[in-house]
Amino acid sequence: MVPTDATTEIRLDGSDDADRFSTFVRSFLSANGFPFVIIHDAPERAGQLRRVVFEDAKVSAKFASEWLRLRGTAGQA
Repeated sequence: MVPTDATTEIRLDGSDDADRFSTFVRSFLSANGFPFVIIHDAPERAGQLRRVVFEDAKVSAKFASEWLRLRGTAGQA
């Protein structure tokens, strides 16, 4: 079983954000040695929510931090 702290929930704001997320995931995996990851759509929640689950909580925390930093940068453009 994957520890809960290895899961990051990402809410996407439309198709541009979904494209940015997809590009970010590919880039993150490549830069971090292609760690094992599962990405779930979460249709039971309103909006475009993804659950990103790594087998390592440290990788998950790094992923969440880098995604938040990227979104902050995109929001300033």
